[in-house]
Amino acid sequence: MISILVAYELRRAIARKRIILLIALIFLVEAAIYLILTLLPSTFIQVFRGYAWIIGLAIPSTILVHVLALTIGSATFSEEYEQGTADFWLTRPITRIEYFAGKFLGSLAFTSLIVASYSILGLVFSWWVFGPQLRLDLLVAGVLASIFASLTFLTMGLAVGEVLRRTMLATILAATGFFSSLIIETYLGIVGAITNDQSITSAARYLPSWAAGRLVITVISSGLGFEAGPIGLLAGGTQTADILPAVLNIMLYSAVFLAVALIRLVSTDVTRKAT
Repeated sequence: MISILVAYELRRAIARKRIILLIALIFLVEAAIYLILTLLPSTFIQVFRGYAWIIGLAIPSTILVHVLALTIGSATFSEEYEQGTADFWLTRPITRIEYFAGKFLGSLAFTSLIVASYSILGLVFSWWVFGPQLRLDLLVAGVLASIFASLTFLTMGLAVGEVLRRTMLATILAATGFFSSLIIETYLGIVGAITNDQSITSAARYLPSWAAGRLVITVISSGLGFEAGPIGLLAGGTQTADILPAVLNIMLYSAVFLAVALIRLVSTDVTRKAT
């Protein structure tokens, strides 16, 4: 039954117009990245020519993938209440935990397909524009890191969507949470740099956007054996972080959001949207 729910969720995700628009935006950004890179001076391009695939993987992973993930998550449960289909599933011979697992895994599978697709597209563009690419053994690690990093805001969307049971409101609130975290993180970084106070900069580590936006470039840089350097600069200026704290950050936030969504689902008999 869980596998049926996963396939069902994949079909539903593909049918959502706002999801399709976000996917189209990601792919357009991916194409624009390499178009812009071809306009840069050849001496500048030479620095990263063999590693251009990293740019196409890292840039979407800083913001766009998380917006996509929270949008997917916000609709996963809430649309079922709004359309009345939650009644169908919750009156079948299936436990609520199985229902929850199937819906969550379906959303994660769809997010994973998008990450894998634009990563492959970035590799194709890189090879076409800059020639053979190096260290492709890190591509799988980068893709897996991007999928794992998306869990923070995918689960945030799930939690808000299950609690509110209104898709648009849940999407807005989840997006507000993401961008608020991003703004606060940026502010702390600027203030910490101006005051030369490392404690202020370190406070950003507790924000949900801190690990989500850094994990990919951190994993790849670690695999390459050097700091992000020009690759990090081109990838939106993202700084690297320690892998273990970043992983723990994502795991903690994801666990909390999943727990909130699951408790809300199993503790109420209301299958329509909240009133």
